[in-house]
Amino acid sequence: MASVFISRYQLKPEKRDEFVRTLKSMYEAGREFIKKETNFVFYGFGRDPNEFVAIESWKSEAVVNALRASDDFKKAFAALMSCASAPMEIELFRDWDDDASLFEVYPRGDSRLHPTVGGLTTIFR
Repeated sequence: MASVFISRYQLKPEKRDEFVRTLKSMYEAGREFIKKETNFVFYGFGRDPNEFVAIESWKSEAVVNALRASDDFKKAFAALMSCASAPMEIELFRDWDDDASLFEVYPRGDSRLHPTVGGLTTIFR
């Protein structure tokens, strides 16, 4: 198994439905790609109705990073983040058989891979 990303979005209450519509549209447009390139995905809410969680495990870091670099992703990500009230936070987990080199690719702090939107960054924890 590859790495697992747990992303948390804090949403503006008045933008919650817009966020869900945007993400559903992204998912539907990329459904076959996601099925092919991920081990699993989970999208949903926890106890806080304005905290959205995305849990994803991609088969290839190269594929997910190429996706993040695409103009379509940047545009869709900007639409998602326009609904956020705080930076997106990402926790990263590695397989127990892997070394810690993955954490060098994604160091703690502001992401170099995600665009800043409306002054909000993405933070790796």
